[in-house]
Amino acid sequence: MKNFFKTLIIALALTIISFNVFAESATGRPTSYKVTAYKLEYCAGASTLASCVDSTTVGSSTAGVEMDLVDSSSAVSFGTAGLLEPGKIYKFAQITIDREFKMTGTVTTSAATCNTGGTDGSEDAGGATSASSISEQVVAPQDGTGNGDGLNTVSAVGGTGTAGTFTDNDGFLQVRWELSSPFTVSAGKIPSMSIAFDISAALVFNDGSGNGACDGNDFYPGAPTISNTFSY
Repeated sequence: MKNFFKTLIIALALTIISFNVFAESATGRPTSYKVTAYKLEYCAGASTLASCVDSTTVGSSTAGVEMDLVDSSSAVSFGTAGLLEPGKIYKFAQITIDREFKMTGTVTTSAATCNTGGTDGSEDAGGATSASSISEQVVAPQDGTGNGDGLNTVSAVGGTGTAGTFTDNDGFLQVRWELSSPFTVSAGKIPSMSIAFDISAALVFNDGSGNGACDGNDFYPGAPTISNTFSY
């Protein structure tokens, strides 16, 4: 039985999840891009990009499921399509993930090539760019407002937050997206989804000093742009 989603589409945009203004920015393709997922919902009724209501939970994990988006197979089984309710019109979706991302890679700036593997980043600071060799590093979006209707932080899985706001000490990130087209589940049929990852610019360097050197806490994750297509 096709009880699991075949795919989960997550395309990473070139926009910056920290949404601060920097003197120099550059991007790179990570060799690993790990997120930890806790809850996947599909939203019906009066849902908007800013608010998921009348939702159906199709995937959940108390401990969290780590997915490396470099490897599409890691995201295959998070969610049971058979849980979608027949006759219900789904227009949006929402996934709750850990606010901390684990990334590996390099970014070439105007002055140097900077490696992940320095001091981990957090909601209060970017990840250090000063590592001499490449290894995995934690990076996270910073506190702030104006981050777009499809993003917000929450203090607990299942909680609600203010669209566009990353709140101090909130440990989880909610990401919402509009389905490619509204989808109504047919009784007796289990749908599947397609998957595609664009991570070519998912590791972001933003340099406040503007010299492009690997001498600051300047690594951040890119903001996810997620699209969804169902089929039978």
